[in-house]
Amino acid sequence: MTWGRDFLPWLVSLAGMAALLWLFYWMIAPGKPVVREFIYKQTPQANLAIRLFLPIDWAPHNQRPAILFFFGGGWISGGIDHFKWQADVLAREGMVAALVDYRVDSRHHTTPDAAVADGFDAFSWLLENANRFGVDPKRVISSGSSAGGHIAACLALCTPPRGAKTPEERPALLVLFNPVLDLTNATPELEFSPRELELIAMMPSETVAAISPNQLVDSRTPPSLLIFGDRDPLTQQGEQFSRMVEAAGVDTRTEIVPGQKHGFFNREPWRSRTMTFVKQYLQEQSYLSQ
Repeated sequence: MTWGRDFLPWLVSLAGMAALLWLFYWMIAPGKPVVREFIYKQTPQANLAIRLFLPIDWAPHNQRPAILFFFGGGWISGGIDHFKWQADVLAREGMVAALVDYRVDSRHHTTPDAAVADGFDAFSWLLENANRFGVDPKRVISSGSSAGGHIAACLALCTPPRGAKTPEERPALLVLFNPVLDLTNATPELEFSPRELELIAMMPSETVAAISPNQLVDSRTPPSLLIFGDRDPLTQQGEQFSRMVEAAGVDTRTEIVPGQKHGFFNREPWRSRTMTFVKQYLQEQSYLSQ
């Protein structure tokens, strides 16, 4: 068949166009954000950083919406730089964006509940410092991908694990990229890796249920945007989440991109396209100007 050979130049051309559009955006968008990094938590394994992207015209008296990004990596790997492109884009649009480091198996030899605890502590740190960085504590968005999407969803739906702070607020919105939403039904068929399944098995069953957002959906769930590829088995968990959230009377939107697998949004042209979904959703929710 010649379709595959014909399709490749088209895809390369599309990726090139996306790169040019991003360069054009970079040239005309407001100035480069101010980036500052702080230690939000000290643990026995390591100090954990939060990196803030502040709009160039920010001031402490502002009441800006903010977004917390948690990297993906199956609670095993990954790093704080994962969402730096998205953070830069949204900071140029006037939001405060934050990248969060948290404990993972490969570096800290911890299980997913420790990662969730770190997520709660990072969120609490941002709320406690809202007046310092011009953040509206009632308009903080929780976001992430895969295992990071799991942490982001837990901030809205779960009780903080033992030892973690209990924030004064919950996230006002969720923006989740191919998130893990239920650990109670993790299987190889859903493409959980052997090590991911081992990490889940290391935790007590009640802990696994307590950090499984799909087990805890109710009317207090915030409005949510979920983004999946239709070849990602985790889409099943996302569709279940959406059905339950809608049944609870809460606004939710799921964007399912044909032909794409887990993590597709990390490369062009899908990185730019998924950010279009995010920006449109945030505009509709009055978190970004039109």
